[in-house]
Amino acid sequence: MTLANRKYHLIVVKLDEAMPRRDATKPHLYVDYCVATPEVRFQQLLNGAGPKFSVGHYQELLDLVPYKQPAKNIEVAKKRKKELVNKLAAAGHAVNGDCKQWHVYVINLKQDHLTKKSKRGHVYVGFTSKTIEDRVNQHKNGATSSKGNRLNSLYVTKHFDGLNEKLTPQPFYNEQQAKDREGSLAEELSKKEYIVRAGDKTPGRKTAVLPKD
Repeated sequence: MTLANRKYHLIVVKLDEAMPRRDATKPHLYVDYCVATPEVRFQQLLNGAGPKFSVGHYQELLDLVPYKQPAKNIEVAKKRKKELVNKLAAAGHAVNGDCKQWHVYVINLKQDHLTKKSKRGHVYVGFTSKTIEDRVNQHKNGATSSKGNRLNSLYVTKHFDGLNEKLTPQPFYNEQQAKDREGSLAEELSKKEYIVRAGDKTPGRKTAVLPKD
């Protein structure tokens, strides 16, 4: 087959349960593009081809490719692969060894030091790629990096009053979605008359309490 006649197919393969997952109900997936047909490539994978992390874990060829016609250009194939990986990851699948999650979290803050108090509460909203427990503990304990850089908000550490699990959303599988939700949740809580602190995403600056760290 000449380069001019080469076609690039996308392939999605379900991996077995030994592979880690983002969502326990959704399998880890292997996504790639190939010159061979998906059926031929799947057999190659079963015979030991593919990246080390997934060799021996291939289970089933899935019909999840949105493009019915293969790409004639490798750059188009790369773009399609990236789009599909992002789509499947956003839906909760671990893809190509990536199980990363992002979390938006809400920490309750004491407000006895505030001149203006709220019956709803005083909270801090943030987002992280760490587990919620790890990030909350960094704020609670005033954590620093190995180089001595501060990993916490001094204000949150000083007035820390525990994680608000009720207001903390489910995990996100896309960093931008988590960032967007951090801002929108801060706005929502402010409209519900919480006093909200959220760094540069703090809403309603005329009504929010913004003491210095």
